[in-house]
This record gives sequence, C-alpha cells and structure tokens, in this order.
Amino acid sequence: MALWFMNVMLFCHCIYLVIYSLFRCCQLVSWWLTGVQSHLKSCWNGENYESSAQLLKIWFHSSGRLLNFSLRHHFLSTHVNFVHPTYALQKHITLMTVTDKEAIFSIQGECDDVFNVRKWPFLFLAQLPIAKHLLIMPISSMIKLGEELGDPQAKVIWIYHAGRCGSTAMSQVFNSLPDAVSISEPNCLLSLDMTFKETYFKEKNGSAWITSDEYQQIYRNAVRLLVKPYKRDANIFAVKSHGYASKTDLHLIPKLFPQFIGIFMYRNMKEQVISITRVTQGIFLHGECALAAIKNPILSLLFPNVHPSSLLHCSCSEPRHLEWLFKRENIIKSCDFINAVIQFAGTCFHYKDVVAKGLPVVAVKYEHLQENQTKFFEMIFKHVGLEMTSERRKLIDYALSEDSQKGTPVNKKTMASVQTNVTQTMIDEANYFLRYYDLPDWGKDILLPKTLEY
Repeated sequence: MALWFMNVMLFCHCIYLVIYSLFRCCQLVSWWLTGVQSHLKSCWNGENYESSAQLLKIWFHSSGRLLNFSLRHHFLSTHVNFVHPTYALQKHITLMTVTDKEAIFSIQGECDDVFNVRKWPFLFLAQLPIAKHLLIMPISSMIKLGEELGDPQAKVIWIYHAGRCGSTAMSQVFNSLPDAVSISEPNCLLSLDMTFKETYFKEKNGSAWITSDEYQQIYRNAVRLLVKPYKRDANIFAVKSHGYASKTDLHLIPKLFPQFIGIFMYRNMKEQVISITRVTQGIFLHGECALAAIKNPILSLLFPNVHPSSLLHCSCSEPRHLEWLFKRENIIKSCDFINAVIQFAGTCFHYKDVVAKGLPVVAVKYEHLQENQTKFFEMIFKHVGLEMTSERRKLIDYALSEDSQKGTPVNKKTMASVQTNVTQTMIDEANYFLRYYDLPDWGKDILLPKTLEY
C-alpha cells in the first residue's frame, strides 16, 4: 500500500479532529440547551427505552486509516430525532459498530444494497461511503432489541478465515444465489473484540473476556441484529467473519449458535502469509509509530503502555497468548511479515482448539478450490445441505469469473506490482512464532483436522 497515501490520510484526519473538537463543543452546548443531552443521559441510565435510539444525519466521515472500525467521533453528524430501537429493524439499516457502551447502525438509501459483494467485496467498504444517517443506541437497548428479535430462522453459514485464502470468492458465490444474503467481513464483532482487548491491557485483570457473561450477551445479540431480515428475502445467510475477528468467532459462534454451519477456510502457510503481508504493507501507520516508541529506550520509558495497533488486530483474545506476544522481546520482532505469521498461526491454532473440543466446524483448503472449482463447490454445497443445480452452477461460474477484490486497493492488478522478499532471518523469526502455536515450520504444507476433500 502506498505510504504517501497513508500519510495524507493521517494528516487529513488530524485536521478533521481539530474541526470535530470545536464542532463537538458547540454541539454539546446546543444539546444541553435544547434538552437533547438530558434525554441522552436518561437513556444511558437505562430509562426511556422506547426513545433511546438517536437518529443523526451524517455530513462528513474520517477515520484516519484504511483498516478501522467507525466510532461516533469519526462522524461529523447532527441530531435529527429520538426513535424506538426497533427503527433499526428496517431492511435498509445495517449494524456497523458495537462497543461495550453503544451500538451504531448505518442507514443507507432504500435502493442501496450494501450486501452486494460483487460491487462491495467487504461490508465496511460499502457502509461508509453511502451511509446517509446513523442510528446510535445504548448497549442495553441493543441487547433488549436483540432479545426481542431472537435467533435467525434462516440457514446461517459462517465462514471463518485468516485472510487471503479464497474466502471473498466464497462470499461472491453465495452472493450469486438469489435466495441468499452474503455478509462479507462486518466490523461490528471486530470492534467489540478490540474494545474489550484494549480494556484488558488498561486494567490488566488477567481474565479472558470472551468467557464473561457480559461479553457473550453483547456478542449474541450483535449477531442476531447482524443477520436480521433485509430487503432481499433470503433463506440463507452466508456470513464471512472479519479476518481479525475469526479467532474469537471460532469459539463463540459454535457455542452460542450451534445451529449455524461453520466452515474454516485456509491455504498453505507460506503462500497465505506472503499474500497477507503484501496486502497489509503500510496500512498500520499508527502501529508503526507505536512500535518505534517501544523500540526507543527513552520513549518506551515515557510511554510504557503503548501497544502497536497492528499487533492488537492480529493477536487473539486468549490472555496467555497476549501476555507472551506483548513481551518486549516479542513486540520488537513485530513487522508486517511477522504480524501476518501471527494472524495465520493464531487463527489455525484456535481452529484446531475448537475442533479438539468437538464443536461443529470443518475446514476447506484454498488449494482444493484452485485444483477443481466445480468439485470444490459441489463438496461445499453438499456439506451445507444445498442442491447443486445446473442454474446454480452457472451462477457460480459467473461469480468466479471476476476478480473477487475488484474495486478495492487489493485488486489483482494493483497487487501484481507489490513484492515481498522473504530473507532467512525473516524465516527464522517466523518459525519462532509458528512453533509457539504448534504449527509446522515455514514452507511446509499444512493439512488441518476435519478438512473436507472431494
């Protein structure tokens, strides 16, 4: 990814934050005078559920990064009205961000289809540019709304992955089916995980948050609102996890929603890690600044609690792994390549852990897709209980005829010019992390347990 572009984005975001701070001060005074702020406060205290969702008009958006989830302060927005939380159940409204405090929904035009993976390979790429309004509610209201909605009645296929392994092509295939909705890499579950992960490092309580009742209650109802009915009538939902959220999803989806069909997608380690590295080069400028501070003996003393965002994203939510990864001797090894190794190794480790516990998840390998697309998807359809008709085969062939990443910064044409040279030193450090996660050394083929074969 071009470094100049990331620098310009960060610079523009800094200017935006100055403008937003001034705007926000004036807005809070206005809300205090008009009674908006007092109503918001009562909603945060668990009162006025019937009018606890705030409708806001978006004027501008800036997050400062290509890979980021959107929070309230990323939007220059103005108050429109307070509405009932069930407003979020309209078919053109989608869940965008969830934290421990609030849920943010994006509201598009009624004709816009953010789930058209053919046009928008990732949901977060669709939500931001075409969202016209936001709907923000306290997390207590989101939980109550999710409980009222209940579990989805449609068949749900959940696709886990570590990135760059054909999972977007899988989303394209399900998107091509007229009776399916394909949700590709929603940010809402990643934002929830990152919020609790950052809290873990601030409080250093040593406990695993994903096993807490609070986290699982929020998570369960976020999933329910993610797969709520949309304008396309669907008998099937195919949800592809965000690559960085798959490690948590692998543990919670089979536990909280055992009726969902789980598929983990991966490829051989060397090819997948190099592909992830090529895609993520330069996109974590904030993380590189934090890493520079950690490596500097003086700055590391002045800022002892700095954690690189790049390592936070690719690390899992297991406390013993976090403690090991964030030891100084391991943090200083962090770079785009090593973070790709950690992303791959951590996701595969947690898949194996879930399978060992007997949870209903199987794996499929990208190399099998490359060898024979027809047999591969016949195998997938058989596993999920779908008939492979001649019409569906035509739709699948058409879906796979195009670049699954077209229209994104990681399309085939752009990525063809991006090179990654792997040195022996890099391989040695990769093996250091691979052995920690009990995976084969660099360059060796991998076949995970319960991998489907045709």
